[in-house]
Amino acid sequence: MRLFRSKRWWFLALILSVLIFTINFTAKNKDLFNRLGLPVITAISPAQKVLYTASLTIKEGFSTIPEMFALKKQNEELRKQVKELEQYKQRFLEYQRENINLRSMLGLKQRNFQYELEAAEVIGRDPGNWFNVILIDKGENNGIRKDMAVITDQGLAGYTISVGKNYAKVLLITDDRSSVSAMIERTRDNGILKGTIDPAPRGFVKMVFLPQEANLVKGDVVISSGLGGIIPKGIIIGEVVEAKKEPYDLMQYAIVRPEVDFQKLEQVFVIKSQNGNQGGSNP
Repeated sequence: MRLFRSKRWWFLALILSVLIFTINFTAKNKDLFNRLGLPVITAISPAQKVLYTASLTIKEGFSTIPEMFALKKQNEELRKQVKELEQYKQRFLEYQRENINLRSMLGLKQRNFQYELEAAEVIGRDPGNWFNVILIDKGENNGIRKDMAVITDQGLAGYTISVGKNYAKVLLITDDRSSVSAMIERTRDNGILKGTIDPAPRGFVKMVFLPQEANLVKGDVVISSGLGGIIPKGIIIGEVVEAKKEPYDLMQYAIVRPEVDFQKLEQVFVIKSQNGNQGGSNP
């Protein structure tokens, strides 16, 4: 009896009664609880959706990090490959250009079989002479001497003025110290080519001592006359762009545009001999 007088036991008995009632009630009214739960689920579903989307985003973010590193590495590899391909392309274009030059030089050599030619590369220019003196990579060791004609597949470039063991200096026909015997191919009128002197503009040359009666027309081809002993006869030099009579003189002069593009000289030929005769004699 003393046990039933304790408040603790009464409270425990109340809890047990409530639990038993709840169990019995829920067992008999399952549909009621389902109907009560549906509004609750509907109410919290937007928040649940947001949380679910956020979790997916975070998950995807973590999974993307390795892909970013892989893409960065792949991008670096592609950049490296592009750079290598550009280098290959430049090398290919250079080989192609060199091949064209070599074919052209070979054709020149075959067309000029009467000359003993020595191929050489331009390795420098003399800035102190307005670029009218070039340096080539062949010299005495290759049989080259002073006063030998230098040509390209376009025509006459100049002649050697000094020679070392493995190099030679070439005076271009545009230099005002140059003097080359020349003639008008059509009329056979002779004259002297004197480089870029007044009134010839830069890059052009002046042909002097042409007879007053010479019939010069624009476009006339100028070739070497063979006089003077340095330049063999018949090498193309350029074409006449203008002809005038000298003031107070009985001569004419002509402004000639050289065939050779002196700004792009890379390979040249030195004429070492002609029909067995050594070049390099004085004019």
